[in-house]
Amino acid sequence: MDPEQIVNQGDMWFWIIGAVALFIGIRIVAGILDKQRIESEISGKGGQVESIRWTPFAKGWLGSKNERLYEVKWTDSSEVQHRATVKTAMLAGNYFADSVTSGKGADHDSRHEGADLLAENQRLKRENEQLRREVEQLRKDRI
Repeated sequence: MDPEQIVNQGDMWFWIIGAVALFIGIRIVAGILDKQRIESEISGKGGQVESIRWTPFAKGWLGSKNERLYEVKWTDSSEVQHRATVKTAMLAGNYFADSVTSGKGADHDSRHEGADLLAENQRLKRENEQLRREVEQLRKDRI
């Protein structure tokens, strides 16, 4: 075997191992930055992070290109516990999906709140019309 070939093979292995080490290092740094970005968003809203776990094959992984997926558990300022899949990327920010709530105050459902607001709005419109009729009647009675 030619000594130059051994050196060339050694160089090749050096570059392969170096590339793999660089890839792993970049991924570790990206993971640290992702966790900091998620923690800062949750704590900025008054929440407390319980856990952040990398889940590469979570729901929504198939269509993602440069985003990384995490399973995040946190408690908000109202003591409601949340669990969500979070998509995050360096320039894209965080996207919270499939949020599930539990604990104190978790039975509050904003979808029912919208229906309640609609019913209240209709009630106030009817009341407003009734008051307008009464005011009109009072004006007529004065004349």
